[in-house]
Amino acid sequence: MTKWFVLAAGLFLLFNGMLARTYDYANPARYCWQMDYINLYSCSANPAGPLVVVWGTTLLGAALVFGCIWYGRRKGA
Repeated sequence: MTKWFVLAAGLFLLFNGMLARTYDYANPARYCWQMDYINLYSCSANPAGPLVVVWGTTLLGAALVFGCIWYGRRKGA
């Protein structure tokens, strides 16, 4: 049962990470990210912050999905 929760969490993170967007403001300098599907957003003063959140969410979701696929293929053999 746990594998289905992990797969659902991975798909949720992958989907939200792929649909997230980043943008910035010039004055004052702010760098923002927004996940429209779950209405979650934030801003920071560091330009790397939004990229880490968006790419981290996407890569973590992909790792969970591929881990579930790998686990399923190993258990089936």
